[in-house]
Amino acid sequence: MSDARPAPHQADLALAAAAGSGDPAAAERFVRRAIPVVRKVARAIAHDPVDQEDALQLALIDVLDAAPTYRGTGALDHWIRKVASRAVIRYVRKARNTRARSLDEHDDTRQTTMHTTMLESLPRPLEHYLGELPDNQRLSIILRHALGHTISEIAELTEAPVPTVLSRIKKARQELRRLIQRDLNLGTKPVARTS
Repeated sequence: MSDARPAPHQADLALAAAAGSGDPAAAERFVRRAIPVVRKVARAIAHDPVDQEDALQLALIDVLDAAPTYRGTGALDHWIRKVASRAVIRYVRKARNTRARSLDEHDDTRQTTMHTTMLESLPRPLEHYLGELPDNQRLSIILRHALGHTISEIAELTEAPVPTVLSRIKKARQELRRLIQRDLNLGTKPVARTS
């Protein structure tokens, strides 16, 4: 009797293996499966719409290239999200460093595309409040709450110790509460939003 147990996600494993081996039909199915997940990651992490599209394309390439490494021990979408998050973070860091070196860079207002019914009652769009957070806090809270990564995954993705990640998320929550309460106390009316 063999101790080897089949991978819990056998169909996903077969698809990833076929896509990774160069099967064009499997690669197309794999990429179609990955696009919504990667798009969500790119939109959550990259603020600029152009960056989102560029990051999406590069992350899809990374996900397809990494297909042979998927082992089927967890959900394929979760694995895709993790690979895509690494790729998008890498892209955003590179883009930020490139812009920092550019003298003619102008400050732009960065917004994400997270829109939910609950957020409509905020005095300002959530993107406004997130934009006021330090980069490391904003990234940590987005990875945790918008993309559902675990604390240990965020630590790995951001190359920070777990206590640092926990601290960043805690400080981000406190600062978001403070900013929203400030606007509520000032009587700031919710801004009409377009979809």
